[in-house]
Amino acid sequence: MYLGNEATLNFYLTNYTDVPSLVNAVRNIAYIGGNTNTTGGLRLMRTEIFNVANGDRLDVPNVAVLITDGIPTREEAQLPDEVMRIKKSGTRIVTVGVTNQVSFDLILYTKMTSINVINRQVQAR
Repeated sequence: MYLGNEATLNFYLTNYTDVPSLVNAVRNIAYIGGNTNTTGGLRLMRTEIFNVANGDRLDVPNVAVLITDGIPTREEAQLPDEVMRIKKSGTRIVTVGVTNQVSFDLILYTKMTSINVINRQVQAR
């Protein structure tokens, strides 16, 4: 899934059944640029990815890895409510901040879901 101006779903859980194909698919997700629509991405994850019709397995815990490089810039007022919906569904979120521009509020919101938070500043080469 890509989170720019709009959240974009690149594939469902059922599209790939082996690790090499999945890794290849993830590596080929194009970076389009734009805003950081964290709320839209989390909502898309909750409704489309973690959905039995699209490959979610009820007997396996749902874990999402949220990799972000900045501050949510779209639908940011709805972010706390979306995080609470995800928390109520039992999904675990691991948040990875990859720049020093990551919103501390985003980490706090996602931390409300009993998650791991990784925030490491990456040095430019």
